[in-house]
Amino acid sequence: MTSGLLKAFTNNRLILKWIMVLLAGFGFIWSMQLFIAGNAYYSVKNDIEAWQLSPNKASVQKINSGLGKIANAIDYFPNNALYYQIQGQLFEWKAVVEKRSKELDSVELDTQRNNANLNNAALSYEKSLLLRPTWSGSWIGLASVKLQQGELDNEFYHYLKNAKQAGPQDAIVHKFIVEFGLDMFSARSVHYVTVKELLKQHLNLGLQNPLSRDFVLKTIQKHDASETVCRWLRDASYPVRKRIPNCITYD
Repeated sequence: MTSGLLKAFTNNRLILKWIMVLLAGFGFIWSMQLFIAGNAYYSVKNDIEAWQLSPNKASVQKINSGLGKIANAIDYFPNNALYYQIQGQLFEWKAVVEKRSKELDSVELDTQRNNANLNNAALSYEKSLLLRPTWSGSWIGLASVKLQQGELDNEFYHYLKNAKQAGPQDAIVHKFIVEFGLDMFSARSVHYVTVKELLKQHLNLGLQNPLSRDFVLKTIQKHDASETVCRWLRDASYPVRKRIPNCITYD
């Protein structure tokens, strides 16, 4: 009896030991996958931020490399909304870079490539939103795709509305609305009438947010709109108005 109990106890300890070994192995593999995926995401994120500052640094080769890294990260963690969002940004950049390339085979092929890249970007953003519907960046991504496709329709404004509802204080929302709004203002487009109140609001919010402030100021300067923005924001706080070039004088 005692010998049987001892044998059973020994077997249980052996089973428990193997369970612990397996759990440790799974934990190590998961940690390595998390490390690889995280490194891939931040590597691509840093590249995109660099391209935003210097668009000429972006190339098809670098973008394809980034797409490979993110595809690998998604293979490890297919339910990560952020990975799909940044994948969408890469496809958008590919559309932009291939469009400006001088080595085009034909206008028809260029159009096909551009449409394919933008459609892939939209699919990535949609996958992101299926996982996290309140992710403002992916709603902005869908709006950005529509803008590049020249489709400023009800769907475009629906995406913009959802982005604002999902992240009313998010820097990415301020940046997109300010850039789009000032582009429409400078072009004297009919779309400026639709977006003008939203533009004024996000100029104010964008100048308050340190993550969007520099971008907003550069966009104002690019459009030579300091005087106009100063007039629009005459009721804004002093800290906001003083950031606009030549908006506040002490004469």
